[in-house]
Amino acid sequence: MSTPTGPARAASAPTVLFDFDGVLVRGDAFALFLRRVAFAGARLPLAVVLLVLLAPVAAVPAWRLRVAGWMSWVGLWGRSAERLRTELGRFGADLGTAPGRIIAPGLRTVQAHLAAGDRVVVVTACEHTLARAVLDTIGLSAVELVASQLDGPKLLVHNHGATKLVQLAARGVRPPWRMAYSDSLSDLPILDAAERAVLVNADLRRVARARRLLGDRLTTVTWCDDGPESPARDAV
Repeated sequence: MSTPTGPARAASAPTVLFDFDGVLVRGDAFALFLRRVAFAGARLPLAVVLLVLLAPVAAVPAWRLRVAGWMSWVGLWGRSAERLRTELGRFGADLGTAPGRIIAPGLRTVQAHLAAGDRVVVVTACEHTLARAVLDTIGLSAVELVASQLDGPKLLVHNHGATKLVQLAARGVRPPWRMAYSDSLSDLPILDAAERAVLVNADLRRVARARRLLGDRLTTVTWCDDGPESPARDAV
């Protein structure tokens, strides 16, 4: 008998959330797109100038997201929505097959949750078309996705921090969820709403801060393809 997917799975299955960058994909997928596609060719000198000019502002934590938004708009300006979707989809498919780019223990953990009958939702600040193309390429087409939304160069939804809770609720995904996996403290809102929170590849400072909020609900894992790792099965 086949495993139920979509609405059939969602009706009764425990919900498990996964971040994308740093949990399933090594690095920042959209930032890679900007560097390799959006700022390629004639726009590269402009990107260098902007990085130099904005570096002092980006050094202030409260301004980093705004600076990232400015860089994104400049890189994407002049592209139609259709062209951008095509470029993002192509880049995501390539990224999904790039050597060393997919975090294998993260992928195995998603597969284990799906095999157990859980409802798996990837919730990310990455752009939707790009993240969807990566997931489809690595065999996770059945996984739901809640991501940032663009309309051409215009950012419609930046799915970051507490906004993830709002976007999840809009799609009928409401806390508490069984588990949530992330490598970032910006995801403390979704980690705090989980029965079990899993912090991936975190340094001691991040673990200590998360532990103060989450207490015994926090589990930490180290996912590394080249050496020992916390077994994915233990986290499930």
